[in-house]
Amino acid sequence: MMPLVKLTSRIMQSNLQELSLPYRLTYAVTSRCQARCSMCNIWRKPHGNELSPAEIDTLFGRADRFSWINLTGGELFQRRDINDIFLIIIRRSRNLHLLNFPTNGFQTKEIVTAVDTILEQTDLPRLIVSVSMDGPPEVHDGIRGIPGCWDHAVQTFRQLKDRSSGRFSVYFGHTMQSANVGKFNATLDACRKSLATITVDDFHINLAHSSTHYYNNEDTGALPDPELAVAEIGRIRKLQSPKLFDPVAFIEQRYQRHIRDYLSSGRGPFVCQAAGASCFIDPTGTVYPCSVFNSPLGALRDFDMDFQRLWHSATRTDTRELIRNSQCPGCWTPCEAYQTLLANLIKGKHK
Repeated sequence: MMPLVKLTSRIMQSNLQELSLPYRLTYAVTSRCQARCSMCNIWRKPHGNELSPAEIDTLFGRADRFSWINLTGGELFQRRDINDIFLIIIRRSRNLHLLNFPTNGFQTKEIVTAVDTILEQTDLPRLIVSVSMDGPPEVHDGIRGIPGCWDHAVQTFRQLKDRSSGRFSVYFGHTMQSANVGKFNATLDACRKSLATITVDDFHINLAHSSTHYYNNEDTGALPDPELAVAEIGRIRKLQSPKLFDPVAFIEQRYQRHIRDYLSSGRGPFVCQAAGASCFIDPTGTVYPCSVFNSPLGALRDFDMDFQRLWHSATRTDTRELIRNSQCPGCWTPCEAYQTLLANLIKGKHK
């Protein structure tokens, strides 16, 4: 219970003042990926120079107070040492309540083994996995660039769903983009043919975004047409069941509610918490305010893997002020939007 109390306390504190350290981290463990997604060029990046398990151990041995960690890629399971990395991060992070990660679902055996290892060998309170599902088979495989990706995703989801518990949940992650906007109902129908009990509540909805330092996809034309995306979100929301006491559903539905505002203005409705309550670390250990703003705060290797020393630098402070003054690209990706929404639970919050 203590990690949850810590997380709740940090969230409430973020409603009242700037935090001295972030409680949420997004860490891209690798750029390696067997998929060739049309909306993402991460797989084109050089694959070397990733932080080693020893460096990761040093990093999280010192930066051990994150309450919510999102591990991402590339595809995490392209790293053969990913299970060691999971265990290092969980065991070192004394305040950790929630660990979540996305996967394309292609390596079913490795993914299921990793989930079993985490649940059996750690005391992590909450684990959430999202399996990418961007359309019916022909659309999904076309977007992902590898035949059979849809079948693997469904098989992975099925096996993980059997492990659902109070500690573990799995969802389909649906990234709305130009290649699939308007196809959610077809996606849901296709999944129901293989998974009879699937509902709209088994999906998490995300918007494709452009990033020059993470996705490297500014020229892919991945972003959906705003009017089509808003209409699609409206249809999805009508299918969702109300869940008043489910924190995951609560934040997901608040996120969807503000998509129209973002698509019409290019900015989220609140002061973003990037470089305040959260940050992003790339595979080489370079720290950014988020996955979109290409403004490096520093390289952890230059700080002897001492995250706190980097965080309290003038560069981070100055970058945070830019974000507070809306001098960043603006986005509404869940990696940044969720903690921003959570920092605005109290009306009249300072700006």
